[in-house]
Amino acid sequence: MTGINHMKQLYKRICSLGIIGLIFSLIFSSCQKEDLQPPMVIDPIEGRILAADTLRSGSFLGMQIGDAHEAVYEKIKGIALEKNIDMLWVTNPQFSGIEVLKGKLGYYSDLRLSNQSQPSEYVLFQIEGDRVKTIYNPEGRQLPKWPEGRQYGYTISIGDSVGVLYPKLLQLQSNARYKAYFSAISAFAKFISKPYDTRMSASAEWYLNYRQPDKKTVTRNTLLFKDGSLREIRTLVQATP
Repeated sequence: MTGINHMKQLYKRICSLGIIGLIFSLIFSSCQKEDLQPPMVIDPIEGRILAADTLRSGSFLGMQIGDAHEAVYEKIKGIALEKNIDMLWVTNPQFSGIEVLKGKLGYYSDLRLSNQSQPSEYVLFQIEGDRVKTIYNPEGRQLPKWPEGRQYGYTISIGDSVGVLYPKLLQLQSNARYKAYFSAISAFAKFISKPYDTRMSASAEWYLNYRQPDKKTVTRNTLLFKDGSLREIRTLVQATP
């Protein structure tokens, strides 16, 4: 599917931060307009499954079944250092208008701007350390700036801080030539070090991954929410290659 190659590149970078061998895929196949997007795929771990479990009552790593989204997030932050967790994947529908991420552009490691009418027309920004680290086009080619061509005041370049990025995005959004790119915006990979984003409360699924201290296994937790509270924690433990 369109976008798979560069999404793999993005997540291979994330894996290098301590979750090498991460196994999961988030596939959003709803036919609703706001959910049009290609799947995000991670290369699978080449190792056997050692354990699998589903928790529907009680607690796990301090996360209590019945807790609200924000309470769960604070508990994840509390174990992040111990478990070497840098990232949380939060499923959210696409949205329009960059204003939704005002003051929050540095919360996510990726920002994807796409045309809702033509999903194959998009640009992907990698953000790290509150700066634009990489820009990708749909073919997975890295760009030094976007839009390409002449340099304008609103041209986004590698190294731009998120404080500079936001007003540039606002200008591009008001430009008839680029407005369509802001009709389907997505951001899923959330830095644990950043504050809670209220958008996360609308999510039904979170994904959490970390290596065990012996570095011989990787644990994946799928957190399922319903009606605003945590209802289920699925755990998969797999041997590393």
